Amino acid sequence: MTQNLPVLLYHSVTDSPVPGFEKFTVHPDQFESHLDHLLDDDRLVMSLGRLAAHISTGTPLPEGAMAITFDDGLADFAHHAWPLLHARGMPATLYTVAGYIGDRSRWLPADAGRMRMLSADELTALADDGVEIGAHSMTHPQLDLVPLVRARQEIVESKDVLEQLLGRPVTSFAYPHGHHTRAVKDLVSGAGYTSAAAVRNMLSHDRDDVFAIARLTVTDAVTESDIGRLLQGRGARRAPRHQLLRTRAGRQVRRLREWSGRTR
Repeated sequence: MTQNLPVLLYHSVTDSPVPGFEKFTVHPDQFESHLDHLLDDDRLVMSLGRLAAHISTGTPLPEGAMAITFDDGLADFAHHAWPLLHARGMPATLYTVAGYIGDRSRWLPADAGRMRMLSADELTALADDGVEIGAHSMTHPQLDLVPLVRARQEIVESKDVLEQLLGRPVTSFAYPHGHHTRAVKDLVSGAGYTSAAAVRNMLSHDRDDVFAIARLTVTDAVTESDIGRLLQGRGARRAPRHQLLRTRAGRQVRRLREWSGRTR
């Protein structure tokens, strides 16, 4: 029998959302209510790496197993999210854009591009405190649209930068925007990662693709009740191993849009 393994995806936890990034910013009180719901629901939160290892080997997982992940490596993770997680004994996996450590979120447009990123010292301290640090590319491009040479560079260099900084293996990768192709997945596997996180907004499970683990994006509109429904599989279907037609069609549209922009 297939076991659902929900993986939540957050970006920012702060009471001061930056204009243009409000949708992906959760208030600390809201985040705390989400975590308390997980405790009340007897959920067993583990790192994405541990969850992926169970999927890879086929070893049984405890009932209620799930993971909490953060993308980008914004500084508010250290100030708001991690203290709330740590107080509840919950691990987390933080995927960091390695080319902007100690900088600003400059890959984002307008005001969203001025959010402070975690510094090297903050990342090291978080890793020492038990946070699993994963790579999220060097500059946050759409890896399914850039040439494979560039994609490989983003995947390999971000692993190298983080491993040199942290002094420990970095084994998990998250595709920027969740976008990936079979060729990009092969690059991730070939670079030495043992797992990769997509987005998909569906439920992961014990037969999921370990190099495209499905996650559920948590936005500012997601309430404690919504979290409960999502974890129970209501409002989110179980992820198939193949990409949906709408995902592949969406990639075609993005490719055409980018090509049109270059030829104007």
